[in-house]
Amino acid sequence: MISIGAAGHVIPMFELAKAMKHHNVTFITESVAQNYIDFGFYRNSSSLRVLFTNDSIDALADETKIENDLVEYFTNHSLVDSLAILIPTLARSIDAILNKTIQTLLIEQYDVIIAESFIKGVHALSNDTNIPCVIQTAGVKLDQFNINLPDRNSFLSSKQISQLKYRIYNVAYHLRLIVSIGIKLLPLVSTIFRSPPKIPGPFYNTLTLKKNFFTTTECLHLHSIPPTLFPLSGSSPYSIYLGPFIDESSVHHATNDLVEWVQSKPKHSIIYVAFGSSAQIRSNKMKSLIDGVMEFLLHTPTASVLFAFRKDNYNNYQKIRGEMKNDEYQRILSDEQRCRVESSFVPQKWILQQNSVSLFISHCGMGSVGEGLYFQKPILCLPICTDQFLNAMAIDHTGVGASLFIPPTLWQSLLRPDGFHHYTFLASEVTSKLFTMWENTTYVKEVQMMSLKMKHAGGVKRGVEEIEFFVNVHGDLHRYMPFSNTLAFYQRYMLDLILVCIVLPIVIIFYLAQKFCRSNMKNKID
Repeated sequence: MISIGAAGHVIPMFELAKAMKHHNVTFITESVAQNYIDFGFYRNSSSLRVLFTNDSIDALADETKIENDLVEYFTNHSLVDSLAILIPTLARSIDAILNKTIQTLLIEQYDVIIAESFIKGVHALSNDTNIPCVIQTAGVKLDQFNINLPDRNSFLSSKQISQLKYRIYNVAYHLRLIVSIGIKLLPLVSTIFRSPPKIPGPFYNTLTLKKNFFTTTECLHLHSIPPTLFPLSGSSPYSIYLGPFIDESSVHHATNDLVEWVQSKPKHSIIYVAFGSSAQIRSNKMKSLIDGVMEFLLHTPTASVLFAFRKDNYNNYQKIRGEMKNDEYQRILSDEQRCRVESSFVPQKWILQQNSVSLFISHCGMGSVGEGLYFQKPILCLPICTDQFLNAMAIDHTGVGASLFIPPTLWQSLLRPDGFHHYTFLASEVTSKLFTMWENTTYVKEVQMMSLKMKHAGGVKRGVEEIEFFVNVHGDLHRYMPFSNTLAFYQRYMLDLILVCIVLPIVIIFYLAQKFCRSNMKNKID
C-alpha cells in the first residue's frame, strides 16, 4: 500500500491497512505521516510493516517544514497561483514513493498494489509487474472541468446547473479558468513532462511518460465521496463507492481530562471546533470566529465549546484572547466548564462519535468532512484553501451544514476565477449561523440521511472484501463489467440497428418515391 504523507490522504489509507488483519501488509509513505498517525503502536505487528521513503534522522523535521511552508502558501494564495509550488513538491514526493515501491517489489512478492489516487504511474507498474492494482480516492475526483456537474469550480448548485443561462456561464467560466491555469503551467512544462525516475533493473522503463500515457491496464477504483455530496461524472464498472474509511471498532480513547469533560456534558450541548493538523487561520478570521462563538454562548447558557487549535492556530488564539476587550467573552473563555481549548492531538473520531457534540465547525478538509457526516454532525464550514471551498459549498447546497464562505458574484468569479481565498466574515455571521443550526431538525435529518447512506456503502470492511475478491479473481476486471460495456461503441448505442432498421429503409423509400415521381412526371409530359 502506498500513499503520500498528507493527512487527508494517508489516514484513510492506513485505516484500510489496519482493517486487513488477515493479510501481510507493507505500507509505504513519507515520514511526515508520523505527525498524523502513531506508527509506533504497530511497530511490533507481525502482519503490518511501515516503510518511509526517507529513513534519515532529519527526514520528519525536513518534510514537516516543507508541508508547513506549502500550507502557509496555500493560505495566502489561490490554488491556481499555488501550482508553481505544488507541482514540483508533489512530483518529488511521488518520485520518492515510487522509487521505494520499486525497490521493495524487486526483493519481495505481492498479490496486489493499493495506491492512493495522487500516486501516478501505478497502472504502468501494475502492467509490468503483472500485479493487480487498486486505486483509493478519498477526495473529489479530478473531473473538475465537466460543466454538467454542480458544486465544482463555479459553485453552481444542481438547480442552477439545469438552467440554460447558468450553463452558458459555466462554459465561459471554465474557459476563463483553463486560460488562467494554462498561463501558470507554462513555466512548469519541463517539470510536468519530465520522465519520472528510472530505477535500474527490470522496471527501468516502467515509469516513462510513454508508458504512463499509453498503458491500457485498468485498476479497480474505490471511492469515499458520497455521490449525493459530489455527483460523479459517470458510472464506471471499475469504480465502487464505499463511503469513508472509518472503522468504528477501532475508535478508542485514553481516559484523561478531555474525555471526562466531553462525557460530563448533556446531550447535544457541545460545539466542536477543529481545523486539522496543518491548516492555518488568519488573525481576522480567528477573531471573528472567537467573538461569534462567544456571543452565541452568552445567549445559550446550556451550550459549551471545545476548541482544538494546533501549532500556529493556538498561538493566534492566545494573541487574540490577550487583546480581547469584552469582559463577558473573557469570562466565558475562563470558565473551563463552558470553554475548553486543546493545543495537542485530540481523538477527533471519538469526539464526533459522542452524543454530547451537537455541531462541528471545520475547515472542511475531506477527511474531517467524511468523519463529521459519518457521525451525524451538521458542519459549519470555514474553508481556508484548496478543495475546502468546493467541499464547503457542496455541504451548504446539500443541506447537511452551512458555510461562512459566501462565493463572490458570478461576474467577480468570471474576472478572477479561484481568487476567493481572501474572503472574510463577521462575528455576527458566525453567531447568526450557529443560532440557525442549533438543534435545527432540518439539518439533523439531512445529516442523518447522509450518514445512513455512507454506512450502507460498507466503508473499510467492504473495502477489504472487495480487494480480497479482486485478488482471488486474479485482477480480472472483466468480471465487474456489464455485458453492455463489452459491446463496441456503435453496438452499445445501437447505431448499427438504427442504420439498418431506420436510416436505410428511409433512404430506400425516399429513393423509390423520388423515382416514382420522376416516372409519373415523364408519363404526364409524354
